[in-house]
Order: sequence, then C-alpha cells, then structure tokens
Amino acid sequence: MALFHGGFTCVDKLPKGVFIEEHIANTGEALQWLVERCGSRYHAFDNTRKNTEDSTQVPELMEKVEEMITDNQGWYFEVNELILLEEEQARRALEEERMRMEEHARQREQMIGGPPRELRLLLLGWKGVGKSSVGNSILGRRYFESGQETELCLRRQALVFGRRVTIVDTPGWDWFSVRRTPKRIRQESQRGAALLRPGPHTLLLVLPVVSSLTARKRRTLLAHIDTLFGEGACLHTMVLFSCGDWLGRTPIEEHIMRGGRELQRLLEYCGNYYHVLDSKTPGKDRSVAVLLDKIEEMIRENGDKAFLPIQTEWLSEESSYSSDNTEPEDDCRGCQLQ
Repeated sequence: MALFHGGFTCVDKLPKGVFIEEHIANTGEALQWLVERCGSRYHAFDNTRKNTEDSTQVPELMEKVEEMITDNQGWYFEVNELILLEEEQARRALEEERMRMEEHARQREQMIGGPPRELRLLLLGWKGVGKSSVGNSILGRRYFESGQETELCLRRQALVFGRRVTIVDTPGWDWFSVRRTPKRIRQESQRGAALLRPGPHTLLLVLPVVSSLTARKRRTLLAHIDTLFGEGACLHTMVLFSCGDWLGRTPIEEHIMRGGRELQRLLEYCGNYYHVLDSKTPGKDRSVAVLLDKIEEMIRENGDKAFLPIQTEWLSEESSYSSDNTEPEDDCRGCQLQ
C-alpha cells in the first residue's frame, strides 16, 4: 500500500497562536479523514519564511520523509504499469478511430462526387450556455470568441468530415422570460436564420448538462423558438448538450432519466433528437462526427428539406410575450459577416 505524506502550505494564513494540530482538529471530518489516510503523517510548512529565519523547517520535513521511508522498508511508490498500458491503448484506439473516420469521410466524398454536402446549422439558447464553444468544437478550430457575451450574429464555415458545415452563432436569450429578451436580440436570432439561406437545416438548441430544467425554463425556451421561428420549428430542432465532460462515465440516457419530466418533455418537443458534445476530453472528433450523422438523419426525416422560418414581426405589440416590454427600441444593426 502506498502512503502519501501530507504537507500543509500557507501556514502563515493560520490565526496567530493556532497550531497545526488544533487546525486539523477544528477543520472537520474531511481533513481528518485525509490525514488518517496518509497514516497520520503531516508537516506544516511556512512558505513565507526563509531558511535564514527558520532553519528547522526543511530538516524537520526531511526527517519525517526518511522516517516514512524507513517504515516502508525502503520501498518507493511505483506507477501501476497496467494503468499506463490501458491509457496507451486508449490513446492508440482514439487515434485509429480518428484516422478511420477521416478515411471514411474521404471515401464518402469520392462516392458522392462533386462538392461535399452542405449542412447549415443555427446555434440557439440562453445566455452563457457555451454556444460559441460548441461552434468551435464542431468546426474544429476557434472561429467564435468564447467566454464573452455574443452581441451580433456571426457566420463561419469549414469542411468537417466531408461536409461543408456553415454555423451561425447567435446572441443568448433570457433564461426565464421572452419579454426580458431585448428586441434587438430577438431580431438577431431571426436574422441568424436568414444568414443560412434558403434556411437552416437544423436548429441546435444548446443546453448545458449541468443546468437543471424547471417548467418555467422549458416554457421559456419553447416560447422563444415558437415565437421567433414558427410552430414548424420543432421538427428541425435538436437539443445539443454542452459541458459533456461533466458527465464522466455516466451515459447521457441515464442523465436524461435523472433530469426529470421537464427535460424529457423538452426532448419530446424536439422529436427526441439530442446529442451530448464533449469539447475537452479525447475522442471529441468522434462526437462531432456522430452529431453530423444525427443531423443528416433528421434532415432525411424532414424530406431532405431545409427549415424555412416564419418571419415574425416584432414591431407589433400584439404578441403576449412582448406586450409589457418597456425596453427602448434599438436600431437594427447588421450582422457581422466575416
């Protein structure tokens, strides 16, 4: 059994007169459990004090380390070679899968002949859900600025697994009310669809895996989609779960079951078309390829036709969603096409 020696740093942050033993006793069971797991071996180290000020810190630490080595009869900790072998095999498998998919894409393009198939995708959703990061993951490079609020629609295009994929990133909606989504943001969402003429193939509704979906949030999402694009939008909408790395080894189906009835109702609205995208862990290329396959399956279900949104006139105050909107009217601003 490997025993690890716990070292406490930032001891200078402890209140004056408080010793490390008292700190361990008062901090709680979690720290006490950790110290016990380390064989009750610990040492307090003050990084702010130089050796000239306290010449005993390092020698005392070395003495404790040597004592631990003696207790372990001179044995040192070895990394489990089986774990290293499994990691190397997993890495090779991912690399082989990536090469296989690239070859499949080349063969697919040769069989089809002519230009690659075009996929037009519109990213939609709340503010701060990672739409820009999702767009970058699909296109395979940093096309959209992530980590900051999107103000204007932005269109980008790349060749991805034999398809010419065009994505429009849109500003985010309010989480709880269509009324609280500014008019210019609603117009930008509609303008985003217009940038994908004759129409987007799929509306990708980005939903973080880590967020809980209440009835109010679900109704707000559907109200945005229906009022901005018309009732037929549901046939072309797919839920795209972001932050997929948060799931770990938990299957997305299990997460959906645990997510409650509101999440399941949202997926039913979208014809149970969904996908989870993990932009951080190895194998993300395969996740993108599977997503594109699902999008093409949805397109076939829709008769190989693009979605033609119903242009809603927001100048009218008849909509129940905007009747009490007291925000000032903004001038129309052109989309940032680059």
